[in-house]
Amino acid sequence: MHTIDLLRGEGVPAKATLGTVAIVIVTVLVPLLAGAVMVDRYLHNRETIAIQQEAIAHNQTTIDEFAGAVAWKKAKIKEQAVITSKLAEVASCVDGYIQWTPVLLALVEHMPRDMIMSRVAAQSRVEKQRVPSPTDPNNMVNVNVARRSLAVDVTGTEQRNYGSVVEAYTADLKKSPRLAPILQDINVSQKRSGSADDETATWTMNLIFKSQS
Repeated sequence: MHTIDLLRGEGVPAKATLGTVAIVIVTVLVPLLAGAVMVDRYLHNRETIAIQQEAIAHNQTTIDEFAGAVAWKKAKIKEQAVITSKLAEVASCVDGYIQWTPVLLALVEHMPRDMIMSRVAAQSRVEKQRVPSPTDPNNMVNVNVARRSLAVDVTGTEQRNYGSVVEAYTADLKKSPRLAPILQDINVSQKRSGSADDETATWTMNLIFKSQS
């Protein structure tokens, strides 16, 4: 039998080998697998994005619900800061002054029955005092301290010596619960006035209070 090649060897397909088939399969299969992976990843990412968008929407709703509370809290924080500042200012003023009401009450409570109070005068002055530094106790610094005192004149109602009465009155004031925490000392001096037949004695009690910076 004779083979007639009308195409003269140009149209005869080449014989397929195992290597050729493998190359063809790889060439076709790799893009298909890559496409499948990309499709799977796309579907997974789309699902993740949908879940995250839902979470964001939920969080935004929660934020909107608490927006008023957050604004109220910020306003209260500012208000608290203002109040704290005012309280600090008031505290500094209170620390720098003496409440005279308890002092006067103590003077009246312990006043001897046969004596009268004829004068009360408050005095105040600022002086320098060396104290340990708050940051370095070994270092002494100068600070301004308020030195306050109260001058009280007492006079007897009868013509007799009230020296022992004034001494007892001074001792009672030093032990008074109202005065003891703030009182440093009491100095007493005596002066006489009037004629020889009608002479009166007046005692000046100078109440010196503890210094306040």
